[in-house]
Amino acid sequence: MTTRGKNGSRYARFWCLLKGRELHIDKEELVLQYTDGRTSHLSQMTDSEYLEMCDAIEGRFNKSAYEQKVKKARSAVLLRVGRLGINTIDNWDEVNAFLLSPKIAGKLLYDMSLDEMKALVKKLEAIINKGGIKSLKEEENKQYLATMPVVINTQQKYLS
Repeated sequence: MTTRGKNGSRYARFWCLLKGRELHIDKEELVLQYTDGRTSHLSQMTDSEYLEMCDAIEGRFNKSAYEQKVKKARSAVLLRVGRLGINTIDNWDEVNAFLLSPKIAGKLLYDMSLDEMKALVKKLEAIINKGGIKSLKEEENKQYLATMPVVINTQQKYLS
């Protein structure tokens, strides 16, 4: 591996991945792991070993970043559900019943992807801005009454 990074270090990617991490990673152990015990020095790694190690480190950190985004999105959904009047504290039965409604999400919160949760937050915000669940039920009732067939009483009543 003869390519050098911006600052001249051939191992800049490795050191940048480790920089500022709360997690302590022992460089020698990591290098030993990816060289199958052959060496503990970065300079003695093959190009493929070095790239595999850096990709693995980067993937591990990116996964935790994704998990944080998912956690944040779930919290955003639960906050909006709570604003709609559903108790979200240790009340998963009611939260799940609400989310399983086809008009809301049709899925459990745990089964939703990040994109689905972001879309659900927008939908819940729209419901909140229109007055909440009660106003939606009233609107559905009005629509139902408007489409209900009208029965006209054709019998004549005679006065005696």
